[in-house]
Amino acid sequence: MSDEDRRNGFGRLLADALRARGLRQDDLARTLGTTQSSVSGWINGKYEPAAATVFTIEHKLGMEPGALSRPLGYLPVEPVSRSVTVEGAIAQNVVLTDDEKAALSSMYRVLVKRSTRGLSPERPRSQPMVSPNRARANPTPAAPTRPRTVPGGR
Repeated sequence: MSDEDRRNGFGRLLADALRARGLRQDDLARTLGTTQSSVSGWINGKYEPAAATVFTIEHKLGMEPGALSRPLGYLPVEPVSRSVTVEGAIAQNVVLTDDEKAALSSMYRVLVKRSTRGLSPERPRSQPMVSPNRARANPTPAAPTRPRTVPGGR
């Protein structure tokens, strides 16, 4: 992979991370104490930030260590935790193309937003929903039954 390919891949990942968090280039620039044109240059693959800056970006954006630095060939300063985020796993996948990674990450974010909007305090997502008709037809759970013993059976 050429340096240009690495820079372009990093730029796409950074743009996706900013979009996912509802941030603009100038928001990141202010956070880092740099200019919007520097952030634009990173996103457009013109040049790459220093390793320390990449690690800072990961931290400031709440990303998994290595999510942005590994594609550039940098090892994260912090040890990678055993748990990996879905977006981190997508970013580190060597089989998917950059376009496939971006599409999969976008679909994941849409599904997360959709599933969190449907949650209500009355019915947590982990509990199955029972239709009102079924609930009335069987108001109390049946007592567990013991297996029957069949003469000569097992």
